[in-house]
Amino acid sequence: SMVETVVKNIPGTNVVTTVLEHPSSYDSSEHFAATTGKELRVAPSDMLTGGCEVDAICDLIDENTCLLNVMYASNISGAIMDIPAIVKKARSIKPDIYITVDAVQHAPHAVMDLSELDIDGVNFAPYKFFGVRGFGVAWLSDRLSVLPHARLTQKPENFWGLGSDAPAQYAMISSILDYVCSFADNKNGTRREQFVEGMTKLELQERALLHYMLEGTADVPGLRHIEGVTVYNDNPDLTRRDLILAIGFNNLTPTQATAEYVKRGIVVFDRVDTSLYSVRMLHSFGLKGIVRVSPLHCHNLDEVETYLKVTQELAKL
Repeated sequence: SMVETVVKNIPGTNVVTTVLEHPSSYDSSEHFAATTGKELRVAPSDMLTGGCEVDAICDLIDENTCLLNVMYASNISGAIMDIPAIVKKARSIKPDIYITVDAVQHAPHAVMDLSELDIDGVNFAPYKFFGVRGFGVAWLSDRLSVLPHARLTQKPENFWGLGSDAPAQYAMISSILDYVCSFADNKNGTRREQFVEGMTKLELQERALLHYMLEGTADVPGLRHIEGVTVYNDNPDLTRRDLILAIGFNNLTPTQATAEYVKRGIVVFDRVDTSLYSVRMLHSFGLKGIVRVSPLHCHNLDEVETYLKVTQELAKL
């Protein structure tokens, strides 16, 4: 809806997005650019980082760009886009450009302070936080919220709801916030202060686990050091990565490896180019498929070691 509203109402001849966008975002940009006669400009991915670099995106922007639609982090590689730098450069080219951000993948992994991001829209999905599917949350800037959009005509111009809210969904989000805040040492702080502290701790926890998954421990080698295993888009700067890994086996296809992991009690997912949800991103990296490893919040070192030992075993099958 955010993409549709901007592209239909804001003058311009082109829309800029990236090759790594989820189909729900990319296809929306593609569809509404086509139906309004605008050019769709697609930034390429970076083979090393697994993301899209600032210049690769902003070089496509000009005074005729009505919308920049970009994700915060890749759901295939885990690469974090430098959104503050992208926004700054985009606005240096066209100060009034509309910018929407898909934060579904990144929101559960780090603090996002919208007061420091000069964007017009952002969304996330609670199911990535242990919530339920079928429910999404978005924030809109004042200027985007009042653009003509599908709404109940008797409601205010900035009203976007089209039906009754389900109270249980809000209770679910409150429970998620309670969980994050429980990690804060500052028990007398505001709920926001506790949330920021909790998310910061979770981010550091995940980064430490990512390091051990890549480098290993005293008892087991990491993914970078297991013969027959390749880590794709292996950016050495772990501050630019969420806890998502794309790996491959010399002796197993991604689908075979996923099945073998599940047999041993470890749930991972194959991402292959026969899937509409993966093909565009994978081909941008020159890949046909990967095993995507995406541990949940607050796994511990013992579980990482178990995973690595199973990976060693699979590499020898």
